[in-house]
Amino acid sequence: MNIQEAKEEIVRTMRAYTRRNADGSHRIPPEKQRPMLLIGPPGIGKTAIMHQIARETGVGLVAYAMTHHTRQSAIGLPLITQREYGGKTYSVTEYTMSEIVAAIYDTMAATGKTSGILFLDEINCVSETLAPVMLQLLQNKTFGTFALPEDWIIVAAGNPPEYNKSVREMDMATLDRVKNMDISADLGVWQEYARSNGVHPAIRTYLSMYPEHFYNITDTERGQRFVTARGWEDLSCILLSYEEDGEPVDDEFFRQYLQHDDIAHSFAMYYDLFRSFGGDDEGLSAALLRQPERLGALTATECMALAAILFHGVQSGAAARADALSRLGRMEELVKLIPADWDMADEEKKLAWFRQNREALSVRAAHRVIAPEEEFRERDVLSRLEKDVAGWLKADRALPFREHEARLAGERRSRWEERAGELIGRVEEAYRILELCPQGRSALLYLTTDLGGDPNAGELLEKHPCPVWLRYSRELLSEV
Repeated sequence: MNIQEAKEEIVRTMRAYTRRNADGSHRIPPEKQRPMLLIGPPGIGKTAIMHQIARETGVGLVAYAMTHHTRQSAIGLPLITQREYGGKTYSVTEYTMSEIVAAIYDTMAATGKTSGILFLDEINCVSETLAPVMLQLLQNKTFGTFALPEDWIIVAAGNPPEYNKSVREMDMATLDRVKNMDISADLGVWQEYARSNGVHPAIRTYLSMYPEHFYNITDTERGQRFVTARGWEDLSCILLSYEEDGEPVDDEFFRQYLQHDDIAHSFAMYYDLFRSFGGDDEGLSAALLRQPERLGALTATECMALAAILFHGVQSGAAARADALSRLGRMEELVKLIPADWDMADEEKKLAWFRQNREALSVRAAHRVIAPEEEFRERDVLSRLEKDVAGWLKADRALPFREHEARLAGERRSRWEERAGELIGRVEEAYRILELCPQGRSALLYLTTDLGGDPNAGELLEKHPCPVWLRYSRELLSEV
């Protein structure tokens, strides 16, 4: 799920956990209230949504990074007290209140909020001595001998092991006590957030052209090179401040936030053009077309840089479209494999079908019959189909499932056909811009060659002919 879906699910769960019966007891007994566990890559907004939820629902929030805690700070410090047993007095060990539980009571006293969220980040990176304390917390909502106050829920978060070398794999005993949610980066959701929170328009428009640069992690001989949602937002904050103060920026400045040399350089080039042409929320292309005289002054080198930016916007859009249509086609293939008695089968049989397919994938992956990226893609397709089944089960089921799915597939293909029209419009816009550059002949050749040579862009232009591209293909490619 994406971060917005996770946020909505946490809010729904909070409502369910705090709802009471007529006699004042919890509708869901506290021992059945599973803590929520968010597992997803760093920097996608797990902590940010906790603050949003607390603000929007009016509950308290206490947040801790568990890697900063020891066993003593989590469960309290030991102290010796005297107890009487069988008429004799003995020294026994008790514990002071957990620092974390104490922070909750402090928050309640300071805010007057009797319900809230205890957010524990990096929970799967705790030390070996702290791991049993975490299991106790997840099972009983207690730290040491002190329980969390009523109507305070636990939300924990962690990173998958591929993003953090300190991650400890959670065992079945732990995972069987949590409400597990896997979170992935979603540019569409982030763009909505970015618009409403004033993220720099250069960043928003750049990412609409280069969606693959939104969240990117690349392994190199020198370690990981990466950009995250957090990096883009933090860059926006300081970039807006620098602009207000008239401070200069360069490639090195962008690398401080975008820790991937190629992406940092690409954005630096885009930002320079964006600023020089007065780019705004409409994006670079609209700003360029408003200033033909500026285009006329570009050097041949600047025209090539501009052509690269314009091409990549089309290329990434065409790739996203091709990938979506491929997954849609695979979903249609899977629908044909669904048993004939599917509509009449009970829910358990439907779940078993998906379970069997996932188990078969695991076997193929274990024997390296299928590549990791192909396995990931197949699991994603299964999840999408399973979501469609869930939607069909909630509906009135007036249509058999296969007809229901065929209608959905038709609607989805129509939307991607609309997207194809937008991409062709972007190609036409790119040519209009470069035609206004007297030094743009080489740039026009570059754009034309790369559009035809890219598999996804080429397939798009084959199925949705673009007259200006066809004309330049005949004129320019015949000169090569």
